[in-house]
Amino acid sequence: TNTHNFRCGDNNLSFPMLTALLLVTLLPCVWSQCDPLCPEVCAFPFPNDFWRTAGKLSFSPDTFPKDRSGQAIDIGGGGWTDLDGFSPLPSILTFLPDLTLNGFPRLWNINASLAEDSPTILLDTSTNKPVPHWAEIDHSSDNDQLKGYNRALMLWPAIRLKDSTRYIVGIRAATNTRGQLISPSYAFKALRDNVPTHDSAIESRRVHFNLSVFPQLATAGFPRSSLQIAWDFTTMSTHTLNNRFLSMREDAFARTVDGISFKIVQSRENVSSTIARHLTGLMRVPWYLTQLEPGVATRVNVAAGDANTAVFNGMHEVEFTVVIPPSVAASRAAAPVVQFGHGLFSDQSEVLDDFLTQEANKQGYVLIASTWAGLAKQDKIPAALMLATDLSDFPMIPDRCHQGVLNALLLMRLVTSSQFVHDSAVSFNGVPVIDPTRRFYYGNSLGGILGSVYMSVTRDVQRGVLDVPGTPFSLLIPRSDDFTALFVVLKTRYPDPASRPALIALLQLLWDRMEPSGWIQHLGPGGDEHAKQVLIHYGEGDSEVSWLGAHILGRSIGAGMFSSNIRIANETLFGFNFFNDSALVTQNMIQGFDYRVPAPPLINVPPAKATDTHEYTSREPRAQAETARLFSDGVVYNACGGPCIVH
Repeated sequence: TNTHNFRCGDNNLSFPMLTALLLVTLLPCVWSQCDPLCPEVCAFPFPNDFWRTAGKLSFSPDTFPKDRSGQAIDIGGGGWTDLDGFSPLPSILTFLPDLTLNGFPRLWNINASLAEDSPTILLDTSTNKPVPHWAEIDHSSDNDQLKGYNRALMLWPAIRLKDSTRYIVGIRAATNTRGQLISPSYAFKALRDNVPTHDSAIESRRVHFNLSVFPQLATAGFPRSSLQIAWDFTTMSTHTLNNRFLSMREDAFARTVDGISFKIVQSRENVSSTIARHLTGLMRVPWYLTQLEPGVATRVNVAAGDANTAVFNGMHEVEFTVVIPPSVAASRAAAPVVQFGHGLFSDQSEVLDDFLTQEANKQGYVLIASTWAGLAKQDKIPAALMLATDLSDFPMIPDRCHQGVLNALLLMRLVTSSQFVHDSAVSFNGVPVIDPTRRFYYGNSLGGILGSVYMSVTRDVQRGVLDVPGTPFSLLIPRSDDFTALFVVLKTRYPDPASRPALIALLQLLWDRMEPSGWIQHLGPGGDEHAKQVLIHYGEGDSEVSWLGAHILGRSIGAGMFSSNIRIANETLFGFNFFNDSALVTQNMIQGFDYRVPAPPLINVPPAKATDTHEYTSREPRAQAETARLFSDGVVYNACGGPCIVH
C-alpha cells in the first residue's frame, strides 16, 4: 500500500473518506515525485508537506529538474533529507495559468493580505491567524525568454515564520488576463469537491485535507468551495536550524577557555594618514570542516548519524587584521574595538578601505576583521564550479560559512583577551590601546547579512550596525546584480524558466542554517539571554541587496522606524512601530536613505547598475553619525532630522 504522506490518527471518517482509503489500498505502490495539485511544475506547490514523511523531507530524485545533460540533484547526498521541515522564510511557489494579480496583496500594501477579502492567505495553524505577506509573479527569466514563459506565483512572508509550525496556504478569486476565474487543477478539484479518483497521490491526502486543511481555512474565512488551490507545509525545527552551529560554538569556546594562541606575522607602521599601525596575524582556532581549503567537497564534519552536531577536526591557523588609527595611537587611552564584516566575495582586507579607517580615526576605534569563509574571495571560483557542474554540492557554501562565523566570534574573544590586550603589538609607548569592555560590530552588504547571524550568536557584543543587509537569499538573488553572472550559469544548465524558482527555494533550505532566516528569532525582543541592539541602514536604488530583504529582517527583529522614514513605491511600511524624529531610541531600529535615483523595479529583477547606491550608505556622514552614537551611548537618533534624502 502507498502510504506516502498519509496522516495517521485521523478519526471520524466520513463515507467519502472511507471510500478514498479503500481506493488507496487497491492502488499499486508508486513513489509520488510530483504533486498533482500543480501539474505544470513538478516541484510546485512549494514548500509542501507532500514531500515530508515521518518528520523528514522526502523529495523524489525527479522532483526537481535535471540539467541539460540529464543530471539530477542528489537530494540525499546534498543533505536535504536530513532536514525536518521547510524554510522559516520561504518563497511560497505555485502556478496558475495566465494569472493576473488583480486584488492580490503586493509589496507596497502588505496590510491587504490580512483583509477579509484577500485572495490569498498564509495561515499559522498554531494560532489560526493569518501571516502578513505579499504576492508577485516571477520575472527573473525575462531577459532570456523573450516569448514569455509560465511564470511562478510567489508569495513572500513579510516576517519570519515560527519554527516547527504548520502553515496552510490558500488562494481564491484569482483571475486570468481575460478576467475569468482560473479553474483549479484536476487533483485539487477532486480533493475540494470530494470526488474519488484512482490516483494514490490524491487519495492518500484526502483525509488530511478534509480534517486539517479545509476546515481551518473555512474558519479563517476561506470557504472550501471558493478555493482554487491550497496546501500546507511545516517549518524546520530550531534544533535542525541552529544546533549544528551551536555545537561548534560551544565546543570551540570550551577548547579555547584558557586562551587562543596567536602570532603577529606582519606589522606595518604609519601606513597612511588614517592608519598608524596595520597588523596581520594568525590565530589558531578549532576547525569543524572536512577540509581546510575551499572546494566543492567541503562540508561541516558531523557526527555519525547526526547531521545536526558538528565534530571537531583539529586546530588550524586563520588570518586576521587589526587596524589602529593615529588618533588612538596618540591618545594614551584604551579605545573601543569595532569588528568589521566585509562584502560578498571579498576578504578581511576590505577593513583597510578609506571610509572605514577615516571614521575609525575620527571616532577613536580599533578595527578588527577576519574573512567570511564560504562567501569570500577564495570561494568564488569553487562556487561557480559547483553551479556549473552539480548543485548537489551546494552545501559547500553554507557549511564553510559556519566556520567563517565561528572564526569571527573567536577573533573578538582573542583581541579582547588579557593576553592580546597587553601584547606589545597593540601598545604605544607601553600603553595598551584596546579597551576589552567596549566591543561593537559593523558590517555592510554580506557583512550585514552574515552580521545578522553574528549578532544573533555572539555572547560578547551587544550593539551592532547592519549596513545594507537583507534576508532570505532566495528573495535577494534574483534582485541582485552581484549574482547576475552566476545566475546566467544556472539558467544555462536549467532551461525551464518555470522551475528555476524551485531550484533557488531548494538551495534556500540549506542556506537557512547560516543566513539571517535561521537565526534572527534570537535577535528580536526576548530572543536570548544576551540582549542585543542593532541598527539597520538601507538605501533606495541598491542593485546588490534589495531593500525588501532589509524590511523583512527589520520586521522579524521588531525594529522600529522614525516616522519620516522614506517610502519606496509609496509603500505603507507595514509592520513597523514608528518613533518621533526627535526620539532617542534604545531598541532595534531600521532607517532608509533616498539618493534621488530612479525607483527600483517592483518585480524580481535588479535595479539599474548605473545608478546603484549599494556603497552610499556606509559613506553617508549622517549614517556614520548614527553608528557612532549607538556605539557610544546605546541610543539611535535620527541624524537626518526628518526623511534621509541625499542629493
